[in-house]
Amino acid sequence: MTGKIAPSSQNLNRIAGRPSIGYASARRKRANPNRTLIVITPDPHLSEHAPAIEKALARAASAISPEDFRSLIGDPGQTTLRMVMESLAADSISVWIADVEEKNLVVTHSEPDPAFVGWSQPLTEGLTSLVYVSEQPLCENQVYLNARHSKRVDEAMNQVTTALIAVPFYFGGKVQGVISCVQLKADPGAPDPGGFTARGLNRVRRLSTVLERLVNYRLLTRILNLEI
Repeated sequence: MTGKIAPSSQNLNRIAGRPSIGYASARRKRANPNRTLIVITPDPHLSEHAPAIEKALARAASAISPEDFRSLIGDPGQTTLRMVMESLAADSISVWIADVEEKNLVVTHSEPDPAFVGWSQPLTEGLTSLVYVSEQPLCENQVYLNARHSKRVDEAMNQVTTALIAVPFYFGGKVQGVISCVQLKADPGAPDPGGFTARGLNRVRRLSTVLERLVNYRLLTRILNLEI
Protein backbone atom coordinates (compact mmCIF):
# COMPACT_ATOMS: atom_id res chain seq x y z
CA MET A 1 0.00 0.00 0.00
CA THR A 2 1.48 3.32 -1.01
CA GLY A 3 -0.64 5.80 0.92
CA LYS A 4 -3.26 6.41 3.53
CA ILE A 5 -6.63 5.16 2.38
CA ALA A 6 -8.43 6.58 5.39
CA PRO A 7 -7.84 10.09 6.76
CA SER A 8 -5.39 10.50 9.60
CA SER A 9 -6.39 12.18 12.86
CA GLN A 10 -5.01 15.50 11.60
CA ASN A 11 -6.86 15.18 8.30
CA LEU A 12 -10.09 14.34 10.12
CA ASN A 13 -9.65 17.48 12.20
CA ARG A 14 -9.04 19.56 9.09
CA ILE A 15 -12.17 18.14 7.46
CA ALA A 16 -14.17 19.06 10.54
CA GLY A 17 -12.61 22.51 10.74
CA ARG A 18 -10.83 21.77 14.01
CA PRO A 19 -7.13 22.19 14.82
CA SER A 20 -5.11 19.07 15.47
CA ILE A 21 -4.95 18.29 19.21
CA GLY A 22 -1.90 16.75 20.85
CA TYR A 23 -0.76 15.69 24.29
CA ALA A 24 -0.75 19.30 25.44
CA SER A 25 -4.50 18.93 25.98
CA ALA A 26 -5.45 18.71 29.63
CA ARG A 27 -5.61 15.10 30.81
CA ARG A 28 -8.93 15.11 32.57
CA LYS A 29 -12.29 13.44 32.19
CA ARG A 30 -14.46 16.21 30.89
CA ALA A 31 -18.20 16.09 31.42
CA ASN A 32 -20.08 16.50 28.16
CA PRO A 33 -23.15 18.73 28.63
CA ASN A 34 -24.71 17.29 25.48
CA ARG A 35 -24.78 13.74 26.84
CA THR A 36 -28.08 13.17 28.61
CA LEU A 37 -27.76 10.27 31.03
CA ILE A 38 -31.27 9.77 32.33
CA VAL A 39 -32.88 8.87 29.03
CA ILE A 40 -33.66 5.36 30.20
CA THR A 41 -35.75 6.32 33.22
CA PRO A 42 -39.07 7.43 31.72
CA ASP A 43 -40.86 7.02 35.05
CA PRO A 44 -42.08 10.55 35.93
CA HIS A 45 -41.58 9.77 39.63
CA LEU A 46 -37.82 9.59 38.99
CA SER A 47 -37.52 12.82 37.01
CA GLU A 48 -37.24 14.99 40.13
CA HIS A 49 -34.30 12.85 41.26
CA ALA A 50 -32.49 13.00 37.91
CA PRO A 51 -29.59 15.24 39.10
CA ALA A 52 -28.84 12.95 42.04
CA ILE A 53 -29.10 9.85 39.86
CA GLU A 54 -26.74 11.34 37.29
CA LYS A 55 -24.17 12.11 39.98
CA ALA A 56 -24.46 8.58 41.33
CA LEU A 57 -24.08 7.20 37.81
CA ALA A 58 -20.94 9.28 37.24
CA ARG A 59 -19.43 8.04 40.52
CA ALA A 60 -20.23 4.43 39.66
CA ALA A 61 -18.71 4.81 36.20
CA SER A 62 -15.48 6.23 37.61
CA ALA A 63 -15.14 3.26 39.96
CA ILE A 64 -15.47 0.54 37.30
CA SER A 65 -12.55 -1.88 37.33
CA PRO A 66 -11.33 -3.84 34.31
CA GLU A 67 -12.68 -6.99 35.95
CA ASP A 68 -16.12 -5.42 36.33
CA PHE A 69 -16.40 -4.21 32.75
CA ARG A 70 -16.87 -7.61 31.16
CA SER A 71 -19.90 -8.35 33.32
CA LEU A 72 -21.36 -4.95 32.52
CA ILE A 73 -21.41 -5.44 28.75
CA GLY A 74 -22.35 -9.11 29.07
CA ASP A 75 -22.94 -11.40 26.10
CA PRO A 76 -24.76 -8.73 24.03
CA GLY A 77 -21.83 -6.32 24.24
CA GLN A 78 -19.23 -8.99 23.53
CA THR A 79 -21.20 -10.28 20.55
CA THR A 80 -21.53 -6.76 19.15
CA LEU A 81 -17.79 -6.20 19.47
CA ARG A 82 -17.07 -9.42 17.55
CA MET A 83 -19.56 -8.53 14.82
CA VAL A 84 -17.99 -5.11 14.25
CA MET A 85 -14.48 -6.61 14.22
CA GLU A 86 -15.50 -9.12 11.55
CA SER A 87 -17.35 -6.53 9.46
CA LEU A 88 -14.19 -4.41 9.29
CA ALA A 89 -11.89 -7.34 8.54
CA ALA A 90 -9.95 -6.31 11.63
CA ASP A 91 -7.55 -8.69 13.35
CA SER A 92 -8.41 -7.41 16.82
CA ILE A 93 -10.79 -5.10 18.66
CA SER A 94 -10.13 -3.87 22.18
CA VAL A 95 -11.78 -1.74 24.84
CA TRP A 96 -9.37 0.38 26.86
CA ILE A 97 -10.45 2.03 30.14
CA ALA A 98 -8.45 4.64 32.05
CA ASP A 99 -7.31 3.52 35.48
CA VAL A 100 -8.49 5.30 38.62
CA GLU A 101 -5.35 7.47 38.77
CA GLU A 102 -5.85 8.32 35.08
CA LYS A 103 -2.24 7.53 34.28
CA ASN A 104 -2.74 4.50 32.04
CA LEU A 105 -5.21 2.97 29.64
CA VAL A 106 -5.92 -0.66 30.52
CA VAL A 107 -7.39 -3.25 28.15
CA THR A 108 -10.60 -4.48 29.76
CA HIS A 109 -11.91 -6.56 26.85
CA SER A 110 -10.28 -7.86 23.67
CA GLU A 111 -11.35 -10.02 20.75
CA PRO A 112 -10.28 -12.57 19.66
CA ASP A 113 -7.38 -12.91 22.13
CA PRO A 114 -8.40 -12.55 25.81
CA ALA A 115 -4.72 -12.75 26.77
CA PHE A 116 -4.46 -9.07 25.80
CA VAL A 117 -6.78 -8.13 28.69
CA GLY A 118 -4.83 -6.35 31.41
CA TRP A 119 -2.30 -4.78 29.06
CA SER A 120 -1.66 -1.16 30.05
CA GLN A 121 -0.24 1.81 28.20
CA PRO A 122 0.77 5.18 29.69
CA LEU A 123 -1.45 8.09 28.70
CA THR A 124 1.68 9.97 27.68
CA GLU A 125 2.37 7.80 24.64
CA GLY A 126 0.69 6.16 21.69
CA LEU A 127 -2.13 7.05 19.34
CA THR A 128 -4.75 5.32 21.45
CA SER A 129 -3.82 7.55 24.38
CA LEU A 130 -3.93 10.57 22.10
CA VAL A 131 -7.53 9.72 21.19
CA TYR A 132 -8.44 9.53 24.87
CA VAL A 133 -6.73 12.82 25.74
CA SER A 134 -8.05 14.76 22.75
CA GLU A 135 -11.45 13.04 22.53
CA GLN A 136 -10.98 13.00 18.75
CA PRO A 137 -11.43 9.80 16.68
CA LEU A 138 -8.62 8.48 14.53
CA CYS A 139 -8.51 6.33 11.40
CA GLU A 140 -5.11 5.72 9.87
CA ASN A 141 -3.42 3.22 7.59
CA GLN A 142 0.34 2.64 7.44
CA VAL A 143 0.20 3.54 11.12
CA TYR A 144 3.74 2.20 11.61
CA LEU A 145 4.99 5.32 9.79
CA ASN A 146 3.47 7.62 12.41
CA ALA A 147 6.06 8.68 14.98
CA ARG A 148 3.39 8.86 17.69
CA HIS A 149 2.49 5.18 17.28
CA SER A 150 3.65 3.19 20.33
CA LYS A 151 5.40 -0.04 19.39
CA ARG A 152 5.12 -1.58 22.88
CA VAL A 153 2.42 -4.05 21.90
CA ASP A 154 3.97 -4.87 18.52
CA GLU A 155 7.35 -5.63 20.04
CA ALA A 156 5.85 -7.73 22.84
CA MET A 157 3.71 -9.78 20.45
CA ASN A 158 6.10 -9.89 17.50
CA GLN A 159 3.71 -8.20 15.08
CA VAL A 160 3.31 -5.02 13.03
CA THR A 161 0.21 -2.85 13.36
CA THR A 162 -0.64 -1.62 9.87
CA ALA A 163 -4.00 0.10 10.37
CA LEU A 164 -5.81 1.59 13.35
CA ILE A 165 -9.25 2.91 14.18
CA ALA A 166 -9.62 4.41 17.65
CA VAL A 167 -12.60 6.31 19.04
CA PRO A 168 -13.36 7.80 22.46
CA PHE A 169 -15.56 5.66 24.70
CA TYR A 170 -17.97 7.46 26.99
CA PHE A 171 -20.18 6.34 29.83
CA GLY A 172 -21.32 8.01 33.02
CA GLY A 173 -21.36 11.28 31.07
CA LYS A 174 -17.58 11.45 30.56
CA VAL A 175 -14.88 9.97 28.40
CA GLN A 176 -13.71 6.83 30.19
CA GLY A 177 -11.61 5.06 27.58
CA VAL A 178 -11.08 4.14 23.92
CA ILE A 179 -12.33 1.44 21.55
CA SER A 180 -9.67 0.41 19.04
CA CYS A 181 -9.56 -1.84 15.98
CA VAL A 182 -6.35 -2.91 14.30
CA GLN A 183 -5.11 -4.77 11.26
CA LEU A 184 -1.82 -6.62 11.66
CA LYS A 185 0.90 -8.41 9.76
CA ALA A 186 3.51 -10.81 11.10
CA ASP A 187 6.36 -9.83 8.77
CA PRO A 188 7.41 -6.17 8.31
CA GLY A 189 8.23 -6.96 4.68
CA ALA A 190 4.84 -8.47 3.91
CA PRO A 191 2.16 -6.47 2.05
CA ASP A 192 -0.23 -4.49 4.21
CA PRO A 193 -3.83 -5.69 4.57
CA GLY A 194 -6.58 -3.68 2.89
CA GLY A 195 -6.76 -1.03 5.57
CA PHE A 196 -9.67 0.90 7.07
CA THR A 197 -11.96 3.57 5.63
CA ALA A 198 -13.98 6.50 6.95
CA ARG A 199 -17.06 4.26 6.76
CA GLY A 200 -15.36 1.82 9.11
CA LEU A 201 -14.55 4.67 11.47
CA ASN A 202 -18.22 5.65 11.60
CA ARG A 203 -19.15 2.05 12.34
CA VAL A 204 -16.85 1.99 15.39
CA ARG A 205 -18.24 5.34 16.53
CA ARG A 206 -21.74 3.87 16.44
CA LEU A 207 -20.45 0.85 18.37
CA SER A 208 -19.09 3.19 21.03
CA THR A 209 -22.52 4.82 21.38
CA VAL A 210 -24.26 1.44 21.68
CA LEU A 211 -21.87 0.27 24.40
CA GLU A 212 -22.18 3.60 26.19
CA ARG A 213 -25.94 3.17 26.45
CA LEU A 214 -25.58 -0.45 27.52
CA VAL A 215 -23.09 0.34 30.30
CA ASN A 216 -25.11 3.32 31.52
CA TYR A 217 -28.21 1.14 31.62
CA ARG A 218 -26.51 -1.65 33.54
CA LEU A 219 -25.02 0.82 36.04
CA LEU A 220 -28.38 2.50 36.48
CA THR A 221 -30.09 -0.78 37.30
CA ARG A 222 -27.48 -1.36 39.99
CA ILE A 223 -27.90 2.11 41.46
CA LEU A 224 -31.69 1.83 41.58
CA ASN A 225 -31.62 -1.85 42.66
CA LEU A 226 -33.83 -2.77 39.76
CA GLU A 227 -34.58 -6.39 38.93
CA ILE A 228 -34.37 -6.60 35.13
